[in-house]
Order: sequence, then structure tokens, then C-alpha cells
Amino acid sequence: MKSIIICEGETDFVFLQHFMIRVNGWNDSKQKPNPSFRSNVNNSLSRDFFKDSNMLTIISCGGCGNIKTVFEEVIRRNENEIEDSERYSKIVILTDNDEDCVEEKIIFELNDILKNKVQISNNKWTTLTFEDTVHNQFDSELLLLIIPFDENGALETFLLESISKENAYDAEIIKKAKEFADNADPEKKYLSHRGFVTKARLYAYFAIRIEPTVNQFRQRKNVLTNIPWEKYENVRTVFKELKKL
Repeated sequence: MKSIIICEGETDFVFLQHFMIRVNGWNDSKQKPNPSFRSNVNNSLSRDFFKDSNMLTIISCGGCGNIKTVFEEVIRRNENEIEDSERYSKIVILTDNDEDCVEEKIIFELNDILKNKVQISNNKWTTLTFEDTVHNQFDSELLLLIIPFDENGALETFLLESISKENAYDAEIIKKAKEFADNADPEKKYLSHRGFVTKARLYAYFAIRIEPTVNQFRQRKNVLTNIPWEKYENVRTVFKELKKL
């Protein structure tokens, strides 16, 4: 079975790889550096993982504005494949809940591609029925995850809250990082979008956690991957549906 997870950006991409390996037993495809799925979207990143005879692709699409485009590319690829084994049986979309009416907006965009065939809900699997180029019908399952479920924010919001619950020392650092990011730009000259503030909180936390070296991306990645997310019960609960991939 082939599955694919479509996410927004760098943090999502790094976290999901680590989570799927550590929690759900997927293996990194280091011996196969060329991913099976490449998007035409600029700045997208993708990587394949394997478990038994199953394959999982995780793709970062470079921002929420590109999710619709990448999802459409996945659907078109499915429709152009003749063999069931080459289609994505399960498709997951992970996006941030960082603006009002995010759920309504993304569901509208997805249904625009799907021609309003189905009822899509957050954190619930939906069956999609398609027809390939030789007019055979096939099904794929879609899971939409808008994080956090119960408040405005982003994956970064959820991860910082999860760390705070498990680590009292880091909780105090995160509290101060949030206070700084929330008050540093009162005129919204630079942090003009709610999502920018959310990411500024995470990067303020990273500024304490990482050494001031040139390769800060690698260090941020190391911070994320060295946190034992598999031991965080609330993280496992929120992403429990990913076990089905």
C-alpha cells in the first residue's frame, strides 16, 4: 500500500519524519535518495519511508497556499495510474489552524478539486471514489488534520505546549519565548500575520536551545528529533490516525 502525507513547511516535515519512524515503525529510505513523488511547487521537499511492503511519502509543500496544488497533483497521479499498487490508497493533509475559518476554507478548496463529491471533516477519514483513464473506479481514503484541534494556532503551538507539559524547565523558557514574540513587534511591522507570531515563538525557543553556529537548520532539526515525542501521550493521541498508514 502507498500513502502520502502533505504538510506545510519545515517544522511539519521534520517532525512527521521523526514521529512516523519512532512511533509507527517506518524506515527511512536512505538507500533511495530520489523520492517517488515530486511536486512542481517551488520549495517543496519530499521523502519516502518503508514498512514491510508499504511505502509512505511525506511532502512539504512550502506553505499552506500550496496545499491545494499538491493535493490536486496527487489526485491526478492517482487517476493516471492503471495499477492499484501504484496509487496512493491513503492521503493525509496536515495544516495549521492559524486563522479564523481555516477548516471551512480548506474544505471548500478540497471539494473544489473533488467536485463536491464527499463530506470532509477534521480528524476523520473520508472515502474518495475516482475513475482512472480506462474508466475503472477506485477508492482512496483522505484524512484532514488541522492542528491544533480546539484553538487557533499551528503545529508549532501544539509542539510547544506538549514540551511544556512534559518539561518544567523548558516550560519556563517557552513561557518567556512566547512573551517576547507576542510583545516584541507591537506595530506588527514584521509579525503582520498570526502565523508569523506562532513561528516566532518557536524560533525564540530555538534561540535558547541551539548554539549560534552557521548550520542552524540542522540544529533546529536536532532539537525536534531529540525530543522523545513517542513518550508524549497527547502527541500520540492527536496523531493516532496515522497508525492506519
